[in-house]
Amino acid sequence: MMRTLLAAMLAWLSLSTVAIAETGLERFEREIRPQIELKTFTYKSAATLGDQGFVLNQVMAVIPANPATGDKESTLKIDKITVEALDFERMKNVKDDDMPRFAKIRLEGMSGDEEMFAALDPYGIPRVPIDVLLDYRLDGAAKVFSLNTLEIGLRGQGKLGVALVIDGVSDKSSEVAGAKDDGRLRSASLTVDDSGLIAKLLPAIAKEQGGTADSVVALALTSIAAFCEGQGPATLKALDAVASFVADWKAPKGVLMIGLNPGKTAGMSDLDKVLEPNALVDIFGLTASYGGTRDGAAKAGPANK
Repeated sequence: MMRTLLAAMLAWLSLSTVAIAETGLERFEREIRPQIELKTFTYKSAATLGDQGFVLNQVMAVIPANPATGDKESTLKIDKITVEALDFERMKNVKDDDMPRFAKIRLEGMSGDEEMFAALDPYGIPRVPIDVLLDYRLDGAAKVFSLNTLEIGLRGQGKLGVALVIDGVSDKSSEVAGAKDDGRLRSASLTVDDSGLIAKLLPAIAKEQGGTADSVVALALTSIAAFCEGQGPATLKALDAVASFVADWKAPKGVLMIGLNPGKTAGMSDLDKVLEPNALVDIFGLTASYGGTRDGAAKAGPANK
C-alpha cells in the first residue's frame, strides 16, 4: 500500500514539475491549438513570454466554408499576435461554462478576405490593416468585470478605445446574458481618435439615407443645444467638448475622451433619469475633453460649425 502511494506521489510530482516548467508557447500548442476549429492555423515564427504568454509572427488562418462565409473558405492574416497573459486553466476546454478570468492580447496587422474587411469598401474606406488590443480581468468571486482596454484601430484612419468596470458579472458563460440586467456600471471611458475616417464615412452614410453629412451634423448639434436647457456648468462643459468634436467632423483637432464615473454604480434602470437636469454629471459622472473644445459650443447649435 505504501509503495503504491509513494509511486503515485512521485508520479504527481513529476507531472507537476513538467506543468510548471512549461512555457506559455508550449501550453498554447498543447492545450489551446488543438481546440481551434479552423481548416489550417500556421505561423512563420514564435517566441515565449514566460509561463502565461507567447508571440506568433506571420499568422495565417483558413476558416472552413460555412453558411456565414457564403459556403466559401476565407483567410485571415495577422502580422503579429502578442499574448502577454492568458488564463490557460480556463482555456483547457473552451466549451465549458467557466469564462477565462483574464487575457491581455494584441493583434497587429489583421487583414483578410472575410466580409468584415470589405464592409467599408462602399464608403471609400481603404482596406488598411486592423490592430486590436484586448486587456481584461474577471473576478468571479467578487463578480467584477474590468475591461482595462479594448482598442480597435484602422491604420491611418482612426482608432476607438473603450474601458469599463462592471459589478455583478458572473464568470459562468451561461449567466453572462443576465449582466445587462444585473450589472452595475462602476466606471467607463470612450476614446475617439479620428484621422479622416469620419470625413469619408459620414457623407456616404448620409447619402444612403437621402441626406447630406452637413444635415446630419446640424441635427446632432440641434439636439445637443436643446438638451442644454436647464443644465449646469459641469454638464455644459462636457457637452461643449462633444459638440465641438461633432462640428469638427471634417478635420478633428484632437482626441475626444468621454468618461462616466457614477457616484454610485449605475444600472439600466437609471437610464430613465438621463433627461433630468444635471443627471449626466450628478448620477452618471459624465466628463468629456477634446483638444478643439470651444466654450459655448453646445448651446450654439449648428451655428457652431
